[in-house]
Amino acid sequence: MGGLSESERARLRAAIDAARASTSAKFEFVIVPASERYGLYPIVWSAVVSLTLAGALALARPQLSIGAGFIANAAAFLVLVVALDWWPLRLRLVPDAVKRAAVQRMAFREFATRLISKDSEQNGVMLFVSLAERRLQIVAERDAHAHAPDGTWERIVTDATARMRADFTGGLEQAIAACGETLATAFPA
Repeated sequence: MGGLSESERARLRAAIDAARASTSAKFEFVIVPASERYGLYPIVWSAVVSLTLAGALALARPQLSIGAGFIANAAAFLVLVVALDWWPLRLRLVPDAVKRAAVQRMAFREFATRLISKDSEQNGVMLFVSLAERRLQIVAERDAHAHAPDGTWERIVTDATARMRADFTGGLEQAIAACGETLATAFPA
């Protein structure tokens, strides 16, 4: 649970233990620092901006040689690549839809490696959290999904996400407790 203080980790561990104790279903909580590196975004944005600046320079100063324009373009590109590679800035360059898709892909990969049942019970639920994107995703196995009322998992994500804006750990605790309650109703301990 990197990126969280020791007291926040303790709060989440207590919530996870309570959720697991309340149900016979499998419940996993996975937290990752980021769902993707988004390494291409600084390069693409640097190329676009440096080429635009080189074009503007060529229009503003037509007497400059091609060599001078190339040097200015290359210098701007290098400076921008280094500047935009700073993680908080890099995350701002990534469109929201791309981040959402990255979180979903990583959640399904983690689900496949951790929770897909090899037994006859298909009642597991995984709550996946990506810290960098500040997003969560719930993935439920067949029986857990079938026993939950329609829209349950989406409602849990929506409610927790709204709370996470003001109290990140509190929102996660809320999501863990809601998953535990949903599972306990369908699959009591």
